Amino acid sequence: MRVLTVGETMALLDPLGDGSTYKLRIGGAESNFAVALTRLGVRVTWFSRLGADGFGDLVERTLTREGVDVRATRDRDRPTGCYFKQRAGGATTMLYYRAGSAASALSPDDVPDEALDGIDLVHLTGITTALGLGPRELVHDLARRARERGVAVVLDPNYRPALWNDPADAAAAFPRANWVLCGLDEGNLLFGTDSREGLAEAIGTQFAIRVGERGALVSDDGGLVQVTPSRLEDVVDEVGAGDGFAAGFVYGLLQGWPPARCANAGNVVAAGALRGGGDWETYPHLADVEGLF
Repeated sequence: MRVLTVGETMALLDPLGDGSTYKLRIGGAESNFAVALTRLGVRVTWFSRLGADGFGDLVERTLTREGVDVRATRDRDRPTGCYFKQRAGGATTMLYYRAGSAASALSPDDVPDEALDGIDLVHLTGITTALGLGPRELVHDLARRARERGVAVVLDPNYRPALWNDPADAAAAFPRANWVLCGLDEGNLLFGTDSREGLAEAIGTQFAIRVGERGALVSDDGGLVQVTPSRLEDVVDEVGAGDGFAAGFVYGLLQGWPPARCANAGNVVAAGALRGGGDWETYPHLADVEGLF
């Protein structure tokens, strides 16, 4: 089983204690997904652009150590992006410094045709479409090439208000996909709906809709099926849970499982993300959760 994904990963400054000290990590939706799926035994190739700098070295070194197949062009003219986490009142917010980053120069040329040889599924996010015209062109071009080869495309909108003027603009930039994975509030905002049924209709393809502690809603034989987690977690940090859900769900798709079982796997992997302060560090390995799928 082989999966391809593409997007930006940045250096992450994660607060410790009272927030006056930070731990240096890395984070990015697509690489979070790549790590989570790699830990489940799937080979994942991650394409991106990184600065020819220390942060770029950290990203490449960390993902390679996690077993991800890293294909990142090193850009001497643009830096690796970075961001800070802030925690208050049980919620996590982010402060980004990514304008003009190396990944904002991504283009279709960064993922050659031969990269799709032997690929079973392509994972894309709406974040990459927000980085600029080149990255957006890459996402649409890659989705088209995957469809022409009969390769499934999974889209996680990952809506970031700071990157868009309007949610409708973000939705209009999405490529065609076989599956759309999104949060309920996120999806209603993007598609201009106000209910789970309205959102399901507006998505217009197969979907899994995350509904927080209630798990997920999936399309199955034309209907909505709710898949509830077997247990609730004490949440340390919610960042990375959606990417973990996507990884678990995709793992199920690769196994040929029905949508409800895929969503259960997504719930299990997402729970691992909730237990730790990093974006991806607490994702489970297959041996730890195989019996829960």
